[in-house]
Amino acid sequence: MTADDRQLVASAIVSALRESQRSKRWLSEHSGIAYSTLRRKLDAQADISVVDLARIAEALDRSPASLLPDLRSGR
Repeated sequence: MTADDRQLVASAIVSALRESQRSKRWLSEHSGIAYSTLRRKLDAQADISVVDLARIAEALDRSPASLLPDLRSGR
């Protein structure tokens, strides 16, 4: 995953988190991802695995695909 890809996915997750009016701490608790790890991922400092993406999507009651960039538009 490139730095640009990490940033796009992280931005989509942060946006979904804001829309749900939940905190990063809440997402950590409901996704089972340690808070410090989740923070690094949402700051685009670490890759987000497929398993992490699925856990985050489930916690936010969204599909994992909704948290991925639209590759048809070139990003």
